[in-house]
Amino acid sequence: MADDASGAGLEAQLAGAGLVHVDARVFALHLTGGGQTRQTELAFSGIASGTIKAQTSSLTLYQVLVEVYRQGKPTLARDVARRMRLYPRLSIVAASPEIAIQAAEVRARLGGRPERALQIATALVSGAELYLTSGSGLRRIAGMRVLNVEDFGRERATPPRPASV
Repeated sequence: MADDASGAGLEAQLAGAGLVHVDARVFALHLTGGGQTRQTELAFSGIASGTIKAQTSSLTLYQVLVEVYRQGKPTLARDVARRMRLYPRLSIVAASPEIAIQAAEVRARLGGRPERALQIATALVSGAELYLTSGSGLRRIAGMRVLNVEDFGRERATPPRPASV
């Protein structure tokens, strides 16, 4: 469990990291209406303001959008894609041969799905100090701290509103 079971504790830990890699689960939670919380709201506000230096993989677009399309919501998918591409101060890292090689090593060591290996590899190759995830059993990555938003409580965002870009 995290030191501080609040969104503010999460925000402080994210702000203290040099570079934070945000995986697709956190974006899905925050942008698709599937459970925006005070914790994700604080994290994304910190990214937009520049308090938190953050990146994600270009694969995140695929991971988030495929679920929205499966739900039969093409308008929401277009909106989420636009919001992700235009999110202030968020770097979207394109896949590269170096990332693919690192992902193969990660998957060989940790197992799991290729998407998770590619997310972790993107974070490692980019020099992220912290990996932010949600709803996963991932607790440790060599050379990087891992935080799960659930470890900081499950308070709903108040009032509920769409994420701003």
